[in-house]
Amino acid sequence: MPVVTRRRALASMAAIAALGALPATSSAATAATRTPLRLTMVNLMPWAGNGPHGQPIGALIELCAQLATLSGVPITPMPVPYGRAPHMLTGGGADLTLLIDTSAKGGAAIDYVGTVDIVVFGRSGFRFQRMEDLFGKTVGTLRHSGYSPELEAEARIHKHAFDSYDQGVRMLQAGRLDVVLGVGDSIEYALGKAAGQVSPRYPLMHGRVALYANPQIDAATIAALQAACRQLRQKRVMDELLHRPQRR
Repeated sequence: MPVVTRRRALASMAAIAALGALPATSSAATAATRTPLRLTMVNLMPWAGNGPHGQPIGALIELCAQLATLSGVPITPMPVPYGRAPHMLTGGGADLTLLIDTSAKGGAAIDYVGTVDIVVFGRSGFRFQRMEDLFGKTVGTLRHSGYSPELEAEARIHKHAFDSYDQGVRMLQAGRLDVVLGVGDSIEYALGKAAGQVSPRYPLMHGRVALYANPQIDAATIAALQAACRQLRQKRVMDELLHRPQRR
């Protein structure tokens, strides 16, 4: 082989070797600069809200940070009113959402991060053992929620929506509601700021805090998020975040 040809061959081999190293470097750079996925959650404490200086706070804000770290997927949390979350997912305004209600349309629940209790309570003296105990009563629920299909379908129970659990507690104490139904952690947070006596909280069912995803998200990202969800669930991270005393 002539010297010039040999040099050209060596140069070509070096170039090929350099090109072979580019994909890993390019992938790392892409991961570092990837556009964060937008994740919506309800803007009700202790789940999510704004601190005294406008900064996002709450259990799901911190959980999102851990979800991003464990999965390697950058995530931007977006607290929104309860009814907007599933619509933002279907309308292109979000990539992910965390919901207890499993009726979100247009997305698939890929996994869940923890469980919650759905409970009912009333003013002092209220007792609950079965659904029939609610017949003839006005039961307040968070607007757009759907925790109990059986209750929703029962015509003998009067339903009334409220916009926040704080409002629901006030309506109960004012006599506008007989019973409040909702997520136990949210109710305890609202009751911690309210005066007056109420009944014990009676468990109605359990719910999962599920992660829904836009179907267009790639399979590798979904798998990474699922693995992170399992770790969060196994470590009971959501429970620990919800029960921190600084929530109030």
